[in-house]
Amino acid sequence: MASPVFLSLLNIKSFQMKKLFLFLISFFALNAVLLAQKPSESLFSDKFATGIDVFNDFVMDAPDGIKFRAINPGVNIYGMRTFPVKKSNFAFAIGLGLGMHNLFSDATLQDTSGISFFQAIPDDLKYKKSKLSLTYLDVPAEIRFKTEGGFKVALGLKVGLLINAHTKYKGNDPADGSKTKIKVSQLPNLQTWRFGPSFQIGYKWINLNAFYSLSKIFEENAGPEIYPVSVGISLRPF
Repeated sequence: MASPVFLSLLNIKSFQMKKLFLFLISFFALNAVLLAQKPSESLFSDKFATGIDVFNDFVMDAPDGIKFRAINPGVNIYGMRTFPVKKSNFAFAIGLGLGMHNLFSDATLQDTSGISFFQAIPDDLKYKKSKLSLTYLDVPAEIRFKTEGGFKVALGLKVGLLINAHTKYKGNDPADGSKTKIKVSQLPNLQTWRFGPSFQIGYKWINLNAFYSLSKIFEENAGPEIYPVSVGISLRPF
C-alpha cells in the first residue's frame, strides 16, 4: 500500500500536469483564434484622430516623512496619425499631445543651496491643498493590435518636454495664521525631458491605460528621486 507522503506527491504532480495541460490548450486555442481572425483588409483607418486619457498618478520613492495623496488626477490630450500595416491586425501610430499632472502632498517644495526638497507642513497648520503641477508636450508612438470584434492592445513609448511647472498652496500662512494662496512658477532642478513605456488595452472606444516614467521628476542629486506611475481610462477611436 502506498504511503500518504507518496500519494500527496502524486496528487501535487497530477495537479501541476493538469494546469500545464490546460495552459497548453489555452495557448494553442488563442493562437488559432488570432490566426482565424486575420482580416481581408486593414482594420485601421489611415487617418489622424484625437483622444483623451483621464488617469491617476501614483508617486514612487517619496522622501521619508512626506506623504503624497492616493488620488492625484491628471489628463492627457493628444492627436495621433495611424499607419496600417498592410492587410493585418497591426498598425503604427505617432502623434503630439499634452500631459498634465497634479501631485498633492502634505509638504511644500523648497530650495536651498541649489537643492530642491519637500518640507512637511506642520501638523497644527490648517491647509486645503499643496500640489506640484507639471505639464509636458508629449510625442507618443505606439504599435497597435486590433481584432474585428473590437478588442485592441497598444504598446508604446512616450517622450515629453516639460513646458510648464508650478506649485500651489492654499491654507493658513505659517507666519501669521491668516488664509493665503501661494503660487510659485520658477522651480529649479526639474528634469527638462521625460520618457517611458505606455500600454493600452480595451474594447472599441474605451481602454485602460498605463504609463511608467523611466525618468525622475527632478535632476539627479538636485532633488527628490520621485517619479509617477499613471493608470487610468482612455477614450480613443482607433
